[in-house]
Amino acid sequence: MNRIPSKPIAVTPNFYRLGTAAFPAFLSMGKVGMIIEGGTGPTSDLIVRQIKSLGFDMKKVEYILLTHTHADHIGALPHFKRRWPHLKIVASGPGAKILNTRELYNEFLLVDLGLAQLMRAKSEIDEIPPTPEDYQFEVDLLVQGGDTIDLGNDILWEIIETPGHSPCHISAYEKNERTLVVGDATGFYVPEKSLFWPNYFVSLNDYLQSIKKLAEFPAERAALSHNAVVEGDVRCYLESALKATLDYHENILTQVDHGNSPESIALEGAQFVSTLTDIQPFKVMYDLCKLMINRSRENTEPLSFSLSKEAACAVHEAYTLKTEALAESVPEKKPMRLPDTQKDLNLSERLSLVALIDEGMRRGLADGPVSADLFDNLWELVGATAKGGRINRLKFTDSQNGFQMFEIKAETGENLARLNMIYLKKPIPCYYLVYVEVAAPFRRKGLGHQILKSFADFLTEKSAVGILDNIIPQEDPTNDVYLKQSWIPVEDIIGNLMFYKDNNYMIFIPPSLENRELKQPVLKVMYHLKRKRAVIDIRENETMVKKTLNEFRELYQALMTYFHSELEGAQSSVFMRFLFTRFVTKFIAFRRRIGDLVGYTGGESTEQIVLDARIDKLQVKSYAPRELAKEDAVVMGSLGLLSKLPEDLKQKPAQIIESLPNYRRPNFCCGLKKTTKPTKIP
Repeated sequence: MNRIPSKPIAVTPNFYRLGTAAFPAFLSMGKVGMIIEGGTGPTSDLIVRQIKSLGFDMKKVEYILLTHTHADHIGALPHFKRRWPHLKIVASGPGAKILNTRELYNEFLLVDLGLAQLMRAKSEIDEIPPTPEDYQFEVDLLVQGGDTIDLGNDILWEIIETPGHSPCHISAYEKNERTLVVGDATGFYVPEKSLFWPNYFVSLNDYLQSIKKLAEFPAERAALSHNAVVEGDVRCYLESALKATLDYHENILTQVDHGNSPESIALEGAQFVSTLTDIQPFKVMYDLCKLMINRSRENTEPLSFSLSKEAACAVHEAYTLKTEALAESVPEKKPMRLPDTQKDLNLSERLSLVALIDEGMRRGLADGPVSADLFDNLWELVGATAKGGRINRLKFTDSQNGFQMFEIKAETGENLARLNMIYLKKPIPCYYLVYVEVAAPFRRKGLGHQILKSFADFLTEKSAVGILDNIIPQEDPTNDVYLKQSWIPVEDIIGNLMFYKDNNYMIFIPPSLENRELKQPVLKVMYHLKRKRAVIDIRENETMVKKTLNEFRELYQALMTYFHSELEGAQSSVFMRFLFTRFVTKFIAFRRRIGDLVGYTGGESTEQIVLDARIDKLQVKSYAPRELAKEDAVVMGSLGLLSKLPEDLKQKPAQIIESLPNYRRPNFCCGLKKTTKPTKIP
């Protein structure tokens, strides 16, 4: 288990960092104490243990100061108030109004659950904390700029109004130890890379003025709401936050001037942020970047991005930081650049990446993982492609796989659906339907019915019987697809014979044979099929292996195209690491399956796919990025983090991902079940 450290960190003799580096809270102690930041649900028990380990009497901790009311900054409040009802919640006036809304409570529940699921997936906590009973966020003490909170023993905190990131944001300064609580007023800072993601979600001008206001205080340290406590030249840090904001703002305006759409600019921004952190799902980052594009475009008046004419310090200076694992100088800071991207993907390649993200594809994919550019206009394009598909019939000599085949192809060449069949000429003309496949995103668009109707017309023309083994589970919505096409259970012709009890054979009788006595001929066909079935399945499995290997090859090429610029650069996004991890684990699982497949000759080898050396160096990310957001998700914290995933995937993500075959083709998978022992997942 990657257990998070349980010890608090003493920043000064009277100021402690609690929680985790990503989601810290702070404790300031004078004669009485004050918790700063409202924490998160999954870190609440940890914070309680940390305070107890310091030996303080909780009755002397009187206040909880909220820098702002975003859901990841108030999650521990219900847990704290349940344990210590005497605590007084301190917030700004705008914050108190926001806390009273039902929308915030619903958002809080969603975000807190998402954070807990992520931390458990990363083995940072053992259990997801129970959902608090219906809780009313109520502020006990309203504060505004210039107000002070006296904790005694010369510990006096002055409130600073710092809107821009949110309308309710406040910061605080303690003059005795010269500690500045910044909150999120300077954006999201990553100390390991010395990079900023500016967060002027409400107002760019207010955001800039707030940073300048913070620079007026002679602070020796700045406590951030995520990732770091900056020690030393706080003014230098604030100047760098302004410079990063200038870079970000100018980059947006330049791209707008060049005619780039807000969607494409936001996409690049979100991809940049995902190289820094997975603290927010990609869709939320995308929406927030889009919001800041609007904020930049709203500012037509000249803005000041420096603390002085001389610019107190250069952006390239390193900072001395206190973090949980890092207490040395940070590498030299480079100006922020949004990554160049290469995404010239056709429909088939986009769909293959979507399939890699989520195999349970359905129309709209409203609750599925979202990557904005992959899904942009995708389903309209899929619908148009399916509508324009045309059926071809390949003869035995044309099929190249030993079967005769119907296929539906799009005008652009994508294979939308196919039907494999084989001719059994004794004792009556008969075609055995080996397999029907409709590509996942094109299902429920009528292609299955279309291809089966063409097959029925073909059987009618040939005056031949059709036989198939219906492997569709009865609970599946498509179970009756054959019944609608005039297929009937074979028992209706030959009776209920135990010999065929393990199969679900169905038969199609063409009009020319409806009045003929078919029991004995069909029994002979069934007996002949029984003897040939193993050979047919082996041949189909070999075809499946060849087809699946080719699709893995195409998928690999799509990944290399989609992430071209990231692979060329020094940074890698969590989204890229997740997709390559998923690809590799699924490919390994497929290799294991064909290795155990009885009857497979090994004519196609997985060694034909050689991975680029740069992929070997990527950090494994076996749990899903936090990208499960509904289409109507609001910005600033409405996460759908892993909330829709099956419980097994939440608990054992790496093993479950590895266990998924790339293609759920029935003959192939059923052949494995019948001819091999169950494979245990380590």
